[in-house]
Formats: sequence, structure tokens, C-alpha cells
Amino acid sequence: MLSPVKDDIQDYVQAFRRGEEAGFTYFFNSFYKALTYYAFRIIQDRQTAEEIVSDSFIKIWQRHETFEHVRVIRSWLYTTVRHSCIDWLRQQQAASQHEQRLADRLKDTVEASVLHELIRAEVIREIHAAITNLPPQCRQVFKLLYIQGKSLKQVAEEMQLSIHTIKNQRARGLTILKKTAFELYILLLWLPILLHE
Repeated sequence: MLSPVKDDIQDYVQAFRRGEEAGFTYFFNSFYKALTYYAFRIIQDRQTAEEIVSDSFIKIWQRHETFEHVRVIRSWLYTTVRHSCIDWLRQQQAASQHEQRLADRLKDTVEASVLHELIRAEVIREIHAAITNLPPQCRQVFKLLYIQGKSLKQVAEEMQLSIHTIKNQRARGLTILKKTAFELYILLLWLPILLHE
């Protein structure tokens, strides 16, 4: 499974609504990296992206009691980060009328690519979660091959295993990850709808 079962997530939602730190920590750990990546893709400034995401978590925590479902939390966070990024981009433009028109065109361009980047961030988050849930040796093979970009020979030497074993672990991992492919496909289909509820 890509993430905790629905009942577990709802427990975290309820903890979040009650103002319990465990609820906040769960959602912060679940979404911070994806949101930061999303913000960075919009504004191309990593430090500011991190600040915008941190501010968004502060804002959502200030009204924690109003959120009843993980879909609403996710939607609120992505929407808030998007608006904050667009506001930041506007502030970067000089006050002249010419530059204001440029900022408006930039805003239109940014909004057109926002959904694409949001989906990309969520898919990356889910793929990393899926890899994390692989068996230990299989997970290590995947990280070395696909995240660090090493060759089969390099991975075999580093892990002190045969190339045959590395290939078997890679095949095992791919088989497990294929089972999650359908869930990612459903995420891609439903994410735009969930974010506009």
C-alpha cells in the first residue's frame, strides 16, 4: 500500500482537528517535501519555497479544527501554497505598468502549469513512499540503481552481491511496484477533482 489505511489516516485527521501534535506531525511529514518541490517549481527560489510552505503549515494549524478529511487538508495546502507563490511572484515585479503587465502574463503562465507540477509532486511523493515500503535489500537496490543512477555492476560491487542477485532484486521490486501503478493512475485521475472540491 502506498500510505496508511484509510482508518489510520482518519485518526490522524481527528488528532489534527483536536490540535494534537501527532496529527500536525503526520501531515507535515506527509506533504512538506512535495509542497516544497511544488513551490520551487513555480518560483525557482528554494529558500522562499521552504518559507512559503512553512507559512502554509502555520496557517492551516491556526484553523486546524475546521478540517474534516485528508482531501480537504491536501487541497487547502496546495491551494494556499499556489496563491502564496503567485503573490510572491507579483511582489518581485517592479511597480511600473509595463512590468505589471509582465507579471499578469507570468501569473497566467504559472497557473496554466500549476496542475501539472502539482500532479508531478504528488506522484514523486507516492513513488518515494512505495520504494520506502519495499523489502530492505530490494529497496537498497532500487535506490542505488534508480535514485543514484549506478550500473548493475557498481551496485553488485557496493552491496557485495552477484549481478544475478541484483537483477532478481530489481525484478522483485518492479513486480511489487507494478501493484501500486494502478493506485498512481487513480491518483492522477482524481487529484484535480479532489483539489477543487
